[in-house]
Amino acid sequence: MKSLLPTAALCALVLTTFGHQPDAQAALANIALPPAAVAVHGPLAPPPAQVEHLKFQDMFKTPVGPKGLEPSARLLSLHGRKVRMVGYMATQEESKAGMLILAPMPVNLGDEDESLSDDLPGNAVFVHLARPYAERLVPNLQGLLQVTGTLSVGAFEEADGHVSSVRLELDDATSRLLTTQATPARQRDKRQRATTQRERVATATP
Repeated sequence: MKSLLPTAALCALVLTTFGHQPDAQAALANIALPPAAVAVHGPLAPPPAQVEHLKFQDMFKTPVGPKGLEPSARLLSLHGRKVRMVGYMATQEESKAGMLILAPMPVNLGDEDESLSDDLPGNAVFVHLARPYAERLVPNLQGLLQVTGTLSVGAFEEADGHVSSVRLELDDATSRLLTTQATPARQRDKRQRATTQRERVATATP
């Protein structure tokens, strides 16, 4: 009898049966468990010296007035300083090199057909990897995360077309930690071209 399930779904079902559901999801949807150093599983310890803890709820003035979102005095006071933030990585079908987006709640960004008409909250923070890792990708990390970086406030057009108002730039150590499971953009593109070329040769071969 022919299976009614797609091959990928069937593989996930088999792995789930043996207790490996997270691994199956990671393989099928570019989802990964975060490194222990950034994962949040309970109450946080106080941040290190010279690092301020910034909450999403403290970033903008409330209630929102006719001018829209306006930076709070606390947010402006932390411009250029080290801050720690806790949130969820926005899930994307295709990760953008050198960055991730941190949101106060789980959110899935639209694909290319939806352009920028997605559900990204207005207080989302664009997290940039350190320059040596600017061409690397971060997989979609599950669960609550804590990240520490240098805060930057002000309108800035991101590589994906969004205009960010708040950004964090990570240090080298954290950037390396987040990309150990990722593939450099150039290497990924090279592999994709090689795969396409092999498929063309296989198709042309009688």
